[in-house]
Amino acid sequence: AEVLDACAAPGGKTLRLATRGHSVQAVDLEPHRLSLVEEGSCRVGIADRITTREHDWLTGPLPCGTQFAGVLVDAPCTALGIVRRHPEIRWRRLVSDPPAMAIRQREILKNAAVHVAEGGVLVYSVCSPLSEEGAGVVASLDGFRTRHAWSSAPPVGDEDAFQAFVLERV
Repeated sequence: AEVLDACAAPGGKTLRLATRGHSVQAVDLEPHRLSLVEEGSCRVGIADRITTREHDWLTGPLPCGTQFAGVLVDAPCTALGIVRRHPEIRWRRLVSDPPAMAIRQREILKNAAVHVAEGGVLVYSVCSPLSEEGAGVVASLDGFRTRHAWSSAPPVGDEDAFQAFVLERV
């Protein structure tokens, strides 16, 4: 199946999808980060299954209008779920960051959702335990219902906190 990885860099999820046999269009905002995806695909020997494209989701959907069986949005977030591994995050974040980030996440999700084919799925994930960045963002999306939702918040032991949602078009 053809899959769109909307926030692809540095490429771990893209590579995983491609090694599972999917053709992946890897999209990211920054060309130098997309080069990491390209380098990884060459290293693993699956460059023929991955195409990369620079795009800013805050400007709208992809101009091509292509539909995909699956769309993955691992959205930029506050990363508060990985503070255990990256304690410096707690000193970089402001109280205003989660609401501002949620606005961006809603826009990215809305614009990427345009590319979900009829009968396709949309996966949304963040490495944040805040419902404002997870369920709150998903609830703002019209035309989709939640098929599955996962949250590892609060994390147990050495786990990171994350949220993930599998959505289907209604």
